[in-house]
Amino acid sequence: MGVNSLKRKRNSAIIKKSKADMFLIQETKITNMEDGWDKSFWNSQEIGFSFSNSLGRSGGLITLWDQNNVEVVSSFKGDGYLGTKVEWKNSIYYIVNIYSSCLLSKKKELWKKLLELQNTFNDGEWIMGGDFNAIKNSRERKGRMVVPNHCEMELFSEFIDESSLVDVPCKGKKISWFSGDGKSMSRLDRFLVSSSIVSNWGVVGQLIGDRDILDHCPEAAFTVHTVTIHEILEACTN
Repeated sequence: MGVNSLKRKRNSAIIKKSKADMFLIQETKITNMEDGWDKSFWNSQEIGFSFSNSLGRSGGLITLWDQNNVEVVSSFKGDGYLGTKVEWKNSIYYIVNIYSSCLLSKKKELWKKLLELQNTFNDGEWIMGGDFNAIKNSRERKGRMVVPNHCEMELFSEFIDESSLVDVPCKGKKISWFSGDGKSMSRLDRFLVSSSIVSNWGVVGQLIGDRDILDHCPEAAFTVHTVTIHEILEACTN
């Protein structure tokens, strides 16, 4: 199985420490869910999950949630995304787990589809989080020389603008991905959220955790003043 026991323990520790209600995982490399696999992350029997299998040893998405705190109404998925419609405190939220292809053509298809979904499902607030595999500007990439794709950066920025979602700024660390040799680094992971969530929840930023066994750092969706409310976490497992 792609997600080994060490990575499971690492993700489980993040969930326990943060008291997360939802957990988004990208690039699981899992083709089939085994019985009880979801509960290996959470010390609870009341865990729900939605799953999009990998293609061979590439990709794969899983969204987990605590059924004691979150009611998931429905799920939907497609190439590069796994969405859940959530009812929480009498409000509706669409939470979309993202793992984008490296190919610009595929990214453009994903961005177009996400905008179409927003227009179709407009009865709730939106949260998109995960590995977008894209940067908005050259400041989000550091290290050895890589020729920036200005067209891609412009298109990604346009997608964010058209979504009318807020690209929540990072508090503290600004980089979420490191190459194996540590010589290249980028901010490939981010959360985009509805402006009403920012104002109603008092969101002031998102946090990028410390790098450990993975090339992506765990990222907390929201920091709300001095406390975390209904924290939604993502941890890449590639």
